[in-house]
Amino acid sequence: MNQPQFDKWHGIDRKKIDWHPVIDESKCIGCGLCVTSCPRGVYKYDYKNKKSKVVNPLNCMVACQTCANLCPTGAISFTKENETTREKAQRIVKKLQVLLKAKEELEKRKKELEYEK
Repeated sequence: MNQPQFDKWHGIDRKKIDWHPVIDESKCIGCGLCVTSCPRGVYKYDYKNKKSKVVNPLNCMVACQTCANLCPTGAISFTKENETTREKAQRIVKKLQVLLKAKEELEKRKKELEYEK
């Protein structure tokens, strides 16, 4: 189940952002590291087939690739096109003007986020 706290990313409707993991089942060895490492509940484990499954793709944090980085067989990916995940993340940031939104958020949350020596 998608969790309401993940419905927006920098004020942008998460449904408008193409970022979610895809598992190549032929590569998945069923270790479950992605399931047990993801704090957002993107994955569940199919105990019968001994494979991880993406069940809540919109819970995935945009640009997070921790599961793919941890996967020992490279079974998890975020892109189908001929681009790296970093390039895709940067394209999303540019297209959705996330830098402007981040600057606005910094100003709104200045007292909370300000670093003091």
